[in-house]
Amino acid sequence: MFERLFASRKKPFVPNRDKLETLTANLSGSHFSISLPPNSVADINEEYYGPRIDIYNREAYDDLSRGKWYQEGRMPGQSILKRNWGFYGPPWISMEYGFVTLVIRVYRVDDLPESMSCFNPRHFEQVILRDLYFHYGPAKNLMIPMLAPINWQQKKIGNSDWLYCEAHQNCDEKELRENPFNESTYNAQLYAPLDDNYFLNIYFSALGYAPANYSITVMNNLMSDIYSTLKLELSPTIQKRKEEISQQFPDAKFSKSREPESWVYHKFREGNDRIGEDSFILIEKGTPPPNFNP
Repeated sequence: MFERLFASRKKPFVPNRDKLETLTANLSGSHFSISLPPNSVADINEEYYGPRIDIYNREAYDDLSRGKWYQEGRMPGQSILKRNWGFYGPPWISMEYGFVTLVIRVYRVDDLPESMSCFNPRHFEQVILRDLYFHYGPAKNLMIPMLAPINWQQKKIGNSDWLYCEAHQNCDEKELRENPFNESTYNAQLYAPLDDNYFLNIYFSALGYAPANYSITVMNNLMSDIYSTLKLELSPTIQKRKEEISQQFPDAKFSKSREPESWVYHKFREGNDRIGEDSFILIEKGTPPPNFNP
């Protein structure tokens, strides 16, 4: 706690920041691990579903059968880990300045055509864009629209290739003047394929504070320190399948960069429950989910 005496917005205190714990998961023969600090938000429990995850057990995935029409096409997932970290000032400031949340999930792509595979970067890019659509696009019906993908790039971490991108709130200058912390509220994600129709998603959510440049710097540092420890070793069978796809599509590559998607959000009005309407009534449809193109 001595360290916390000197904590500030520029250099906040994260409890046990350097005491890393390595968690592992056997993903149906593929081995995954990550090293990270312990959970440091007392009133939010962590979730860990390892060390064995059957990625082919369909019953373990989200039941998406009751979604709204604008959610059709979502990809079901199952969780591996959820953990939270608080950023604290000196002891006399009891509330956290901000938070970072990490969620790790496996997703299944049911409607990917048989001629496509997540091991093909061009196909996997389409899968990622659909995932972003359902996380941040018109299907989410967000109060503040999001810009995604931002900072689209490939990262080599250990022996594995990951696709990294971010999503930021789409705020104008007036909104940022009124709510300066909005600039420091953003998400970062990393993607890696696990099989033709399965992928791993490492999702960070940063709920920052003002001034944004302080918050973004320290939260990016924590996130990068964590994701730099990622290790993913595919099973021999899956590695062979990956090599087959690479030989079949030798020229397939991710886009080197991408501009944010130009989504048009659905327009709704509040429903009237006195006459039996739903909570929100569609006024005008926005951008539909992207299709898969072999």
